Amino acid sequence: MTEATHFPTLTRRQLCRAGMVSITGAALAPMVRPLKASATGNADVRGGAKCVVVLNLVGGPSQMDTFDVKEYPTTPDDLDIRTTNLGYRWPYGLLPKTAGILDELCVVRSMGAWETFHNLAQYNMQTGHPFNASRAREIPSIGAVIAYELLSEARDSDFLPPFISMNFPAGAVNGTLVREGFLPSSAAPLTLDMRSGGNMPFFIDRDEVPRFNRRLDFLRTFDSSRHLEGPGASKMFSEWDYFATSAERMIKSPGMSRVVELSEPDRQRYGGSALGDACIIARNMVTARAGARYILVNQGGWDHHGDIYGKQESIMEDPRQRGGLYKNCGDLDPAFASLVSDLKEIEDDDGVPMLDKTLVMALGEFGRTPGELTDILGRDHWPNVRCGAFAGAGVKGGSLIGATDEQGGSVTDFGWHKNRLIYPEDVTATIYSVLGIDWTKKLAGAPSGRSFQYVEPMSGTDFIGSTEVKELFS
Repeated sequence: MTEATHFPTLTRRQLCRAGMVSITGAALAPMVRPLKASATGNADVRGGAKCVVVLNLVGGPSQMDTFDVKEYPTTPDDLDIRTTNLGYRWPYGLLPKTAGILDELCVVRSMGAWETFHNLAQYNMQTGHPFNASRAREIPSIGAVIAYELLSEARDSDFLPPFISMNFPAGAVNGTLVREGFLPSSAAPLTLDMRSGGNMPFFIDRDEVPRFNRRLDFLRTFDSSRHLEGPGASKMFSEWDYFATSAERMIKSPGMSRVVELSEPDRQRYGGSALGDACIIARNMVTARAGARYILVNQGGWDHHGDIYGKQESIMEDPRQRGGLYKNCGDLDPAFASLVSDLKEIEDDDGVPMLDKTLVMALGEFGRTPGELTDILGRDHWPNVRCGAFAGAGVKGGSLIGATDEQGGSVTDFGWHKNRLIYPEDVTATIYSVLGIDWTKKLAGAPSGRSFQYVEPMSGTDFIGSTEVKELFS
């Protein structure tokens, strides 16, 4: 990233990697397999949203220190827990800027999780399905389903893929990115990483454009296998050709430079962190209206088994992370608040705030154990309570759903039309609903021979009747 422009640049050596590896086939033109779709229920989809942005708080945030704050004898004074003007308690010392947007948020305190292992819970959260080893490689993520469903609505002017993910480390111990599964490569994610200054290889020096074009033309003249047609043509080569064409479109699009621009005033407002930078890019992608429909932003480091209130170098998870909740909340707070505020302020061509057409949420895969801290001053995994914050796309701002007991360990009021916890399947159905997608739909044609249902009504042990959380909305 250059100091003068804040634009990532692309060297000649990086060109092959950018065109053939880094972009991962996400922006392919539609190449739909012969999958047969059918609806299995009678879903009343909500519609109205054009994009969903998910801040994935990997590791499981402590609900009693964040969105469902509770006070213990050992709670540090500098959490500055006070009553908001909406009548509930809030940790101003950790999330002061988020306190300023509570009028836009619905805070949900009655969510739960099925799993207590990060990888399994993350899989459940990213797909809306329980992990099944026999089908794990074929089940697509929520973003891939959205890309598959909405690619037909893409416009000629779109230069972004429908599904984008940011800041997912390779081989992460707490859960990796779930991709397109058995769906075509057109549903794959565009993966970006802002944690090392931004590996976004979308730019070449303007003086290098003629040479770039000559080399690309030369590649096409001898790589004829990518242009074969007929029954003997390889689908892999055909997809590769679409992939390279789409990568070229992003590289050459004038609008791409505006999407990835990181101005210093913006970086300061968003916190100057990898999460903050990713949220700036997410905002730019939403407001560009160039094809992005599902943006999944990863923030790791929430697995605070020890030293949860520590402010020094941590030996847990990643030694480069400073402190516990203070560090994580310090990154999340300005990024989340600025993203919601900016989307509310920026309007589309019809004068409608972009937030009205964008569902934004921040949540992790499960909560933390209630009560006093463990012997190593942390909290362990807890599936019985999971909290999150939702905004935009018609969400009823300044509201709460659900309540927990004094320790934040069990739900005392579910707060919605189902007399149970809100599970990942219900959140998944809600995401599909706001985008106008029937969550009861299923696809026949998966490699296993089994149909893939967008949201299954069954959990691993019971029939739960997965459904949209309509209480989120006005």
